Amino acid sequence: MDRHLNQSTLKIIWLFIIVIFLANFVQAQNTETIKFYSTVFQRERTIHITTPEFYQYQSKKVKLPVIFILDAQHEWFANPSINTIRYLQYTHQIPQALIVSIPLEDRIKECQIQSLQGEDLLLYQFIVHELDEKIQKYNPSQYKIIMGHSFSASFSLYAYLKNPTYFSAVIAHTPLDHFKDLIMAFEENENIAKENIFISAGGQAMHEDYYHRNSLEALKRDFPSFFDAIHTNIANNTNHNAVPILSTAPFLTKLFSSFNGRFSQIAKVNEAYTLIEIPKSIEEEIRKIESASTLANHFYPPEIAEFNGLASRYWSSNLNNFVIEIYKMGIKYYPYYFDFYLQLYYLHIPIDQQKSKEYLKKAENLINIFETNSIEKEAIIEEIMNEKVKNGW
Repeated sequence: MDRHLNQSTLKIIWLFIIVIFLANFVQAQNTETIKFYSTVFQRERTIHITTPEFYQYQSKKVKLPVIFILDAQHEWFANPSINTIRYLQYTHQIPQALIVSIPLEDRIKECQIQSLQGEDLLLYQFIVHELDEKIQKYNPSQYKIIMGHSFSASFSLYAYLKNPTYFSAVIAHTPLDHFKDLIMAFEENENIAKENIFISAGGQAMHEDYYHRNSLEALKRDFPSFFDAIHTNIANNTNHNAVPILSTAPFLTKLFSSFNGRFSQIAKVNEAYTLIEIPKSIEEEIRKIESASTLANHFYPPEIAEFNGLASRYWSSNLNNFVIEIYKMGIKYYPYYFDFYLQLYYLHIPIDQQKSKEYLKKAENLINIFETNSIEKEAIIEEIMNEKVKNGW
C-alpha cells in the first residue's frame, strides 16, 4: 500500500482484506466430545459441545446462551438442527450460543413420563445437575433452551414445567406422551412464561404425522387459552421426522426476534450510510450500546459483527474518535481478536504513532497465536510487514 493513500482508501483496502479473511475463517466452529461417569445413570455418558466461531476470542465477560439438543444419537435430527442454528447465526437472526447435544441411550426409557408429580426423571437430573456442572467451563449464561422431538419433545416440555427458571424456553417438535397432562399442568401454573413454549406438528395424513397432529388438534379445541399463549408451527404435508427441519428455524427466529435489531436505533444512518444525527458524545453512545446489550433479561454484549457494524456507522461520517472507542470496547469483550487491533492501528496513525505501533504489534502477535490454520493468514501478515517497513519499524 502507498503510505500517501488517504484514510478512505485505506479503510476500503483493509475492509476488503478482512472480508476475504472472514469468508475463509467462518468455518472455524468447534465441537468437543466429552465422556464422563454419571452418578445419576451409574455409567459413562457422552455429550457433544459445539462452540461458536468467535468463541476463542472472547473474554469471561461474554456469557453465551445454551441450546440443549436431545436425541443427538440421531444424526438426521441433530445435524439439521445444528446447521439451522449455525445458518441463523451467520445471517445474524439469532445470537452465538453453546450447543449441547445429548445422545440418548434408551430414548423411551429416559424420556417417558410416568408422573408429573413423582420423582424427577433421571434425564432431567442428569441435565440440570451433572451436565450443568460440566458446561460451566464454557462460560454459559443463564439463558437456556431445551429442544426435543417426539418422546424427547414431551420430555422437553416436562423439563421446562419442572424448572422454568433454569430453562428459559422449550422447543417441542411433535410431542405426544402425556401431552394433555403437561398442558393441564402448564395451565395451572400462572408463573410459567407460556410465550416461551414452542410446539410443532406435521401433516394429518396417515403417512405423515397423523397421530401427533390429531392429538394436537384435539387439545387445541380443549385448551384454546393455552394454545393462544404459546407458539405453534404446523408443517402441513410433512411426515413426523421432517417436522423439526421445517419448524426449528421459524421457532428460533421468533424466540430471538428482538436480537437482530437491538442496536438499530443507535447511530442511525441514511441511504448514503452517513449518520442522520451527529451524536452528542461518545460516552452517551457507549451508554446506549451497553443498555441495548441484552438477550431477554440477561446482559449479552455486542458480537464481533455488531461491533464492526456500529463502528462502520461512525466511520462513514468521519467520527474517528467514536470509532476508536467502539473498538476499544470491542477489545474489552474480545481481547484476542486481531482485527480490532488492526483497525485501531489505522485509526491511530494520524494521531499517535507510538500507540499505532503497539496496536499493529498486538495484531501480529494474535494472528500468529490464534490463526494458525487460516487460509488468509500469510496475506494479512504480509500486509502488516509492509506497513512496518513503510513506517520504519
